[in-house]
Amino acid sequence: MRKWHQGGMFVLALGLAAPSFVASRTAMAKTTTASSDDSASSSNGLSKEEQERLKEHNKLRAEIKKVKYPAAKASIVSHVKGIKADDKKWFDQTLPDKTYTSADDVYSALGWDTTPPAAANK
Repeated sequence: MRKWHQGGMFVLALGLAAPSFVASRTAMAKTTTASSDDSASSSNGLSKEEQERLKEHNKLRAEIKKVKYPAAKASIVSHVKGIKADDKKWFDQTLPDKTYTSADDVYSALGWDTTPPAAANK
């Protein structure tokens, strides 16, 4: 009978302690993830402003890629949505007026590499 009593107390103590262990483990995982995200953004050497510009650049690249080619400049410019007005104005003024065969053709005309830069955050 005494062993049953000890076993019951052990199970009760374990049952009460388990949520604490799970909560502390979850909190530790969140802290580790947050600190690794902070170190990743600071280790790439980009300021917040530069990260924002890179994000906008990648958004523009993605919009250009969605266009169905071959396409004329006017069609490409009208298709690009969701970017800042200043960026769209720059894009319209910088892109030479011709028909493009692919997104890489547009990237080259803008003086960009045909492979995208690393994403600011993932």
